[in-house]
Amino acid sequence: MNNLQAENIASCRTSPDSRPDLNFVVQDMQRTFLRLADNLRWYEQTWLGVPIWQLPDDLLALQRIVFDANPKWIVETGTKFGGTAIFFASLLAMMGRSTEDGGGIITVDVHETAEAKELLSAKLHRFAPLVRQRLIGDAKSPEILTAISAAIATDPGPVMVFLDDWHDGDHVYAELQEYSKLVTPGGILIVADTTFEDLAGTPVVVSSEKYPDAKRSNPRVALRKFLSEHSDFLIVTDYTATGISNFPDSVLRKAG
Repeated sequence: MNNLQAENIASCRTSPDSRPDLNFVVQDMQRTFLRLADNLRWYEQTWLGVPIWQLPDDLLALQRIVFDANPKWIVETGTKFGGTAIFFASLLAMMGRSTEDGGGIITVDVHETAEAKELLSAKLHRFAPLVRQRLIGDAKSPEILTAISAAIATDPGPVMVFLDDWHDGDHVYAELQEYSKLVTPGGILIVADTTFEDLAGTPVVVSSEKYPDAKRSNPRVALRKFLSEHSDFLIVTDYTATGISNFPDSVLRKAG
């Protein structure tokens, strides 16, 4: 083969960057491995002794995001057992943050589990003091939103938001409308579990009274609607493109 032939062959190839849709084999494999991860009971993970309902790859992605964003406040909806709150607190601690530096974690859930109440209210965990507020109620209620805004206003700084509670599409959309206002310019907002759409119909996301039609009402549907109305938020794929993620398309950065 001469040089001209080699150049002609090279010119016919399409780079992955110019045609990301051609990575369909990788994308199919990622969806398959996601189902495998769910089948292997990923929700039995723990972080520093506390149950945490996150995929291992997502934990790696989240630590990169927190390190890069360096938020003063991390607001989380969906406390569950307190594992993700402790996870975020431990990241801030490893980055040198102490209780004297201000900021920290604010977590909210409509229900309080006995595990979270014991862990966070009694400060049983070494990183629990960085969880500044544990709020109980509807995350989109005026009372909860006012409490969060007031806490941040007393000690202003960069704010990151992680939405991970009820995955009904209307609920997530309403949360996006309100919590996006808390994110500071250049800050990060993450909508968890957009893969509900992909997992609908599997044993992980079965039709139920809570989620009667997860295929049509889910975090991804809410995200699409939100992004169609808000040009100041853009999807950042750098953190989740190469791993197995429950939020591969929903890490957003606010224009700064």
